[in-house]
Amino acid sequence: MKYYDNLYKKRRRRKAKILAVLFSSFVLSMFLYVYLVVNPIVVEASRHMVFSLSTSAVSDAIYDVLNQEDVDYEDLIDVQRDNDGNISMIALQTVRLNLIARKFYQVAQVYLDRMGSVGIDIALGTFTGLPFLIGLGPKINIKLVPIGAMTSTFENSFTSAGINQTNHSLYIHLYASVSMILPAYTKTIDSETEMLVCESVIVGKVPEIYFGGGLNFSPN
Repeated sequence: MKYYDNLYKKRRRRKAKILAVLFSSFVLSMFLYVYLVVNPIVVEASRHMVFSLSTSAVSDAIYDVLNQEDVDYEDLIDVQRDNDGNISMIALQTVRLNLIARKFYQVAQVYLDRMGSVGIDIALGTFTGLPFLIGLGPKINIKLVPIGAMTSTFENSFTSAGINQTNHSLYIHLYASVSMILPAYTKTIDSETEMLVCESVIVGKVPEIYFGGGLNFSPN
């Protein structure tokens, strides 16, 4: 009798081990499936939405700051002429531009944080990883986490506006990063927003060498 009890216990332990191995294998398989198949599909299906939202948030921030600051061309660009009235130098007002750039960062961060708290809605069918179910089913909210470090550059454009006239445009490029938080997976999506800051028509020949060898720079 004791022999059969021991045999029964051994079989139970063997079954328990087999079940434990099967369960661990199932969990590992599901994890790998979600990590390698589902998450990339979700990211690809949502990338355009996240990019569009982050770009829109940054654009709104730049637009609001420019309206609040009431920026004029003369506030940011210094056109110097010699005694004969010829243009001798075109220089950026870097101190003023740095102050404006910091405001861009601050306001854009507020807008991005607000976007992150709202998140985006993704259909449940997308999480199956099956192409024919993408976009189907109830919506699941995915949180977005804006990454704080944003960078920007100012870029100039000179185009002919007529005889001895040049249209000078100053653009800002603001770069932002947003992370999508998914199960066992985080994907960072970068965006770049370009917007016109100011422009003016300069009368006279524009020198080939500008302040510091060029007018494009990155704010500190």
